[in-house]
Amino acid sequence: HVGHDGAMMSTRIHPTAIIDPKAEFAEDVVVEPYAIIDGNVSIGRGCVVGPHCRITGWTAIGARNRFESHCSIGAPPQDLKYAGEKTLLEIGDGNTFREFVTIHRGTPGGGGVTRIGNDSLFMAYVHVAHDCMVGSRTIFANAATLAGHVEVHDEATIGAFSAIHQFTRVGRYAFLGGFTAAAKDCLPYMNTTGNRPPKCYGPNTIGLERKGFSDESRLALKRLWRKLRSKKMTTTEAVDEAKAELAGQPEVEVVLEFIETSQRGVILG
Repeated sequence: HVGHDGAMMSTRIHPTAIIDPKAEFAEDVVVEPYAIIDGNVSIGRGCVVGPHCRITGWTAIGARNRFESHCSIGAPPQDLKYAGEKTLLEIGDGNTFREFVTIHRGTPGGGGVTRIGNDSLFMAYVHVAHDCMVGSRTIFANAATLAGHVEVHDEATIGAFSAIHQFTRVGRYAFLGGFTAAAKDCLPYMNTTGNRPPKCYGPNTIGLERKGFSDESRLALKRLWRKLRSKKMTTTEAVDEAKAELAGQPEVEVVLEFIETSQRGVILG
């Protein structure tokens, strides 16, 4: 394999791997036994494609990603309206995809692209459906599943066997406990757990402390949460009161904006 500048690359491809000649590799890519890489795929420098992975396209992969084994990356969307159109999967840098992860391309009606950010961990059997937008430094535990058009914002953690409904948003630094079934938006910085129905249990206190959030920020989020769960106020009234009393607290403002821009409603207590 030769780079675009004509220099020989140090890419290592196992002889049992099947590579379409149109696939493009940067330097230092490793392709392990029995992997299949189709045309219309580009793979950035330092990536490792493990045994029995299949990467199809149109898929663009950044640098230093690792696909452990048996991953299916860039397959067509599971959408009955999809008729083979050119749609995309874009993956950033430094992600780890463990065994049997599946990530699908976008659909024409959903924007045409599924996008993954940087430095995230996708544990075994995670599924990311068409047109999802996943931020950076996220963690998906085993078998966490996103339906189509889901947004997962930076630093969110989604617990094992959780299922996220289509068009739902998961906010920044949100923590979703295992087996959560979320059909509404999950608040930033908060711990949302359970199914039918799930409940929000307030700020993800331990996680925020581990991430380095200040005492002031965590206290402000606790004060906001007390207002949001108050039975004496509607959510709209709680938001208005929080704006007046907690103005200038950046994490509070993120949560309030998240609530006000929600199309599906948010999960509270």
